[in-house]
Amino acid sequence: MSDIERYMHQAAVFTQKRRDDGRKFLIGAVGIRSDGVVVSARNSPAADRTPEVHAESRLCGKLTPDSVVYVVRVAKDGSFAMAKPCKACEIKLKAAGVRRAYFTNFLGQIDFISF
Repeated sequence: MSDIERYMHQAAVFTQKRRDDGRKFLIGAVGIRSDGVVVSARNSPAADRTPEVHAESRLCGKLTPDSVVYVVRVAKDGSFAMAKPCKACEIKLKAAGVRRAYFTNFLGQIDFISF
């Protein structure tokens, strides 16, 4: 298993720890800071659905410049789905100094964006 696959798996496992809230899917993010510390966040249920509840946004305050982020969307059946950060989260990740963000795509495969 590659490092990318390992961190994506770690994000998926972390995400599913809150599977009991009835949502159709959960999104989790793991960040590897430039000092090697692993940090994580998950999306939070909210009526207003603002980007502040997104896992990537919640992760930004824990990151250091030159971090790498891994984002996973897990459906109820355990399959992966699109988890590309929204434009607002992309802006926050770039401002936090993230150099690359990996995410699951529509096919359940791993894709990335570089900043």
